[in-house]
Amino acid sequence: MRRGALAFVAVAAVAGALVATFRDAGAQRIDPRRPSVLVVGAPGGAAPMQRVDSRRSGLSKTPLPTGTLRIAWSKTTGLTLDQPALSGPDGTLAVVSSRGDVAFIDAEGEERATIKVGAAQVGPAAITADGTVVYASSGGDVIGVRRSSPQPRFSTRIGGERNVRAAPLALDDGGVVIATTSDLVVLDSEGGVRARVALPEMPGAALVAAGDKILAVTTSGAVFGWTPGREPVRLGSFGAPIDGGAALTDRGTLLAVIEGNHLAEVDVARGGRSTRSIAAQGLYLGPPAVRGGPAGPTATLLALTHTRGFVVTLDPGGQELLRAPIASFNAPTLPDGGAPTLVAPPHAGPLVDARGAIAFVATDGHAGVIGPDGAVDTLGELVCAKGARSGVVGLTPFGANAFAVTCDGGVVVRVTGTPEPARGGPASSSARPAAPERSTGD
Repeated sequence: MRRGALAFVAVAAVAGALVATFRDAGAQRIDPRRPSVLVVGAPGGAAPMQRVDSRRSGLSKTPLPTGTLRIAWSKTTGLTLDQPALSGPDGTLAVVSSRGDVAFIDAEGEERATIKVGAAQVGPAAITADGTVVYASSGGDVIGVRRSSPQPRFSTRIGGERNVRAAPLALDDGGVVIATTSDLVVLDSEGGVRARVALPEMPGAALVAAGDKILAVTTSGAVFGWTPGREPVRLGSFGAPIDGGAALTDRGTLLAVIEGNHLAEVDVARGGRSTRSIAAQGLYLGPPAVRGGPAGPTATLLALTHTRGFVVTLDPGGQELLRAPIASFNAPTLPDGGAPTLVAPPHAGPLVDARGAIAFVATDGHAGVIGPDGAVDTLGELVCAKGARSGVVGLTPFGANAFAVTCDGGVVVRVTGTPEPARGGPASSSARPAAPERSTGD
């Protein structure tokens, strides 16, 4: 089978060979007495995992919208949401509530199914190769839900405390890796436990795939690599807790924001840490989105000062390729007239596509897109009602020329683009800088 391509295996025909192969690899066990179908290969869909893929790249597989933006639809799910929706191989959004109920919404905003689970609390989710939505509950169970079944497909007891930071990792063999606050657990596509290991520290960010290794960035910023069947190895450290998560570049380095204003990277193979950039003023906000470029992988992330919000793109040397203003604020002052300490507000990482377009939600709650030419188009209305997280949980690519915004109030919004009008024509809100802006002050 070619890696990354879906392959359907008729177990009844080749049970003996598959049993031997999977047993030797520590993968899924096959019962030759019960014919079944396995779906393997990279999980399909626009975003089967948080931050799109197993590298947590934030790189959309489909084009992001261009031209004038509009809200295609706004869907009230009636669920309490604390994680961004996922987009699976069946073309629907899987919206997972804090209690484990899953609503499946199509591109027209129609609810195709809602699977009621009613767990006490659940952690982040991922969609496996066969379309199963998998997450861990506060009761120590891993639950698998599929759109076609009104009941959970499996519920496997693994114990331990749910990890609300470390999103699961779907594997190319159809399985999934779940993080508790202390362990990494590998399950096969039927929910059976294949492997387990304890980590010296608590995983503190979404799990990342790097070749045969599962990478876990802990709450202290340490990076551990684990190949199932072996012991975990400390590969390096960011030297401080990371903000929002890390992204793996195609050069084998993990990028993340630390200490509020450093964009740092850890070489997974060599273990060295370096600083790509330090914000001249204000803060960087993670996680970054990464994509390949002629000179190497670029990083796109939010930046913030007391009076303005930006989207910034940095080249491998830390030089700014883009600094696009996306929000402005009234400068706060203390009673003595000084400026207060700048604190990172709730925020969601941007998305990028292969052309260089960027989808974002500013910290004031306004969503928009920056075109490959630097044109900034922002919706004139807030996509989410402001709540504890300024309303926005995260962004998800959802079909060509579209993305979805998940709101903590239970609303999901699909944003699309319309053909760009002639220059000087009407637009929702646009700014087209002649050149990337360089910040010279607050």
